[in-house]
Amino acid sequence: PERKSPETNDHNPQLTYKFLMDHIVSEIPYKWYEFGSALAITPPQMEEIKENHPSNGNRAFADVIQIWQTEEPRPFTWETLVMILESSIVNEPQLVPNQVKVETVL
Repeated sequence: PERKSPETNDHNPQLTYKFLMDHIVSEIPYKWYEFGSALAITPPQMEEIKENHPSNGNRAFADVIQIWQTEEPRPFTWETLVMILESSIVNEPQLVPNQVKVETVL
């Protein structure tokens, strides 16, 4: 079944914090460190997140997303999300939303 959310449609796809928390973080909260590393978030930033949330993957992931949105170590886009999910570091290609898979193949 195709994954759809209010924030994404074929005419105006928009990557949002809510989409990431609802569809990515909820599935792989334990991979926040890999996700942040694949985004090129600096090691000191990653260590600070680890210290702030030693046993809470959801909160750590939320911090990673916030850094991605505000500092943009990589562009805050669907293309970056696909690249990260399909990377050998994160390796969760099944989490790429269907409508994005189609757009990136073409």
